[in-house]
Amino acid sequence: MTQNVIWKTSPNRTVGRGGVAVDRIVIHYIVGNLAACDATFLNPDSQVSAHYGIGEGRIHQYVSVHNTAWHSGNFGFNQRSIGIEHSATPERPPTQQTLNMSIARCVTLCRQFNLNPLTAIVPHESVVPTACPGTVDWEYIRDRTAAQM
Repeated sequence: MTQNVIWKTSPNRTVGRGGVAVDRIVIHYIVGNLAACDATFLNPDSQVSAHYGIGEGRIHQYVSVHNTAWHSGNFGFNQRSIGIEHSATPERPPTQQTLNMSIARCVTLCRQFNLNPLTAIVPHESVVPTACPGTVDWEYIRDRTAAQM
C-alpha cells in the first residue's frame, strides 16, 4: 500500500536522537480526530508531539523519524521510539481504514529500522501510567504488522 504522508512540522521536538537507535514504535490515541492532533502538535505551548497522526483517511507526519518527538512522557523512551497517534476517543475506536493505514506505516517503519514488530510495537500505557491507547487495538496492529512482514 502506497501511503501519501502530509508534512505538518511540529515545533515540539528535539533534533536527533542523542545517539540512541530506534527500537520501539509506541501506539497512541488522539482522544479526538486528526484535526485535533494537528492543533495540539503544531502549538508550541502544548510541548507534545508524535511522529505520525493517522485518521480520516490521511497520515500526517509532524517530526522526522531521525528526530525525537515528545510523545511518551519519558524522554529516554522518546529517543528510542517512534510515536503514532490514531484518530479515536474513549467512546469511538479507530476505523478499520485507520488501523490498516497504521499497519502499513508500521510495516514500513519495521523494515526501515530492522525491527521485529512482535517486540517493537508497544502501547503507550507500557511506558507510563495512562489510559492511552484506549480504544486502539494495539495488539491487532502488532500482529497484523508481523503477518505482513
